[in-house]
Amino acid sequence: MTPHHHRHPANQYRHDHRTSGQRLADSVTSVFGSWRFIIVQTAVVAVWIAINVVAVLYRWDPYPFILLNLLFSTQAAYAAPLILLSQNRQADTDRVKAEHDYQVNQLALQYLIVWHRDAHGADCDCVRRAEPIVEGMLTALAREL
Repeated sequence: MTPHHHRHPANQYRHDHRTSGQRLADSVTSVFGSWRFIIVQTAVVAVWIAINVVAVLYRWDPYPFILLNLLFSTQAAYAAPLILLSQNRQADTDRVKAEHDYQVNQLALQYLIVWHRDAHGADCDCVRRAEPIVEGMLTALAREL
């Protein structure tokens, strides 16, 4: 994708400015995390075991299937770090989204305050009276997080 294809800054950060290594990790983890992969892998394992149990001539990995076990171990050795890398990138994206959302919320709050003052006049003390209530709500919310 071309840079700035995504509108949200977090999506730009995650998708538009990826290195080739990050693109590879995202591609691999999207495959590992799919039903298609699970179904194909299950079919391959079933065929592998069936051939090695039934066929007398074509047994390249007789019971207890040590070669199959080695292949799974190798797959897991590469899959786990790639999945962690992708999860770390998603966590970074979530942090960028949270910061962006906070900034948008702060801007919206400033607009609401200006709008309220325009509607009620500069000497209106509605906002001042509401501040302790809002602060209490924010404190309770911060404790929950």
